[in-house]
Amino acid sequence: MMPKAGFVILSIALITAISASVAEAYSDKAFRVHPAAEYAHQTSGQVTIGAKPYGSEELIAEAFGRKTDLLKYGVLPVLVVVENKGQKTLDLRALEINLVSTDGRHVGPIAPEDIQYLRKTSPRATVTPLPVPLPRKKNPLSAPELTTRAFAAQMLPPGDSASGFFYFEAKPEPGDKLYVNRLRDARNGQEIMYFEFPVD
Repeated sequence: MMPKAGFVILSIALITAISASVAEAYSDKAFRVHPAAEYAHQTSGQVTIGAKPYGSEELIAEAFGRKTDLLKYGVLPVLVVVENKGQKTLDLRALEINLVSTDGRHVGPIAPEDIQYLRKTSPRATVTPLPVPLPRKKNPLSAPELTTRAFAAQMLPPGDSASGFFYFEAKPEPGDKLYVNRLRDARNGQEIMYFEFPVD
C-alpha cells in the first residue's frame, strides 16, 4: 500500500501534468493570422487579399473568447488579410469592404465600437419583473478584442501585410462573396482594380 505522503505527491504531479497538457492544447488553438493565400483569396498584380468568415462558435471563441458569442447577435466577423508584394505603398484609408450575398445584396461593416449596442436576434421570453432589480451582467459585446483585432491599417508599405476583422450584420451563407474596393496607390491616389471573390 502506498504511503499517504507518496499518494499526495503523485496526485500533485498528475494534476500538474494534466494542467500543462490543457494549457498546451489551449495555446495550440490560440488566435493566429495566416498568409492571405491560406484563406479564400484573390490576387491582382502584386496585391493579394484573403478572407475568412468566422461563422462558428469555435472560431469566434478562438479569436474573441468564449463569452463573446457574436452569432447570437447576428454579427459575422470576417478576417481580412492584405499583402503588398509590389514596390508601391498602398493607401487603405478609404478601403471599402462589403459582404455580398447570393442575391447580390451588399452589406457594409459595422464599426467595432457600435457592436455593443446590438441585441440578440432570438426573441426574448416574457419575464415578470422582480421587485428588487438584480445586478446587470457584463455586456458580452464589449470585449476589448473586438476593437483591438479590428482592421485598422491606414498605409501598407511594400513587402508588408495588414490584417484584422470586419464585422457584418449577416448570417454566414453558402455563396457569400467579399467585395473590396478603393484600394489606392499612395503616391498618386490611383485606384487598384477591385477584388471580388467567394469566401465560403
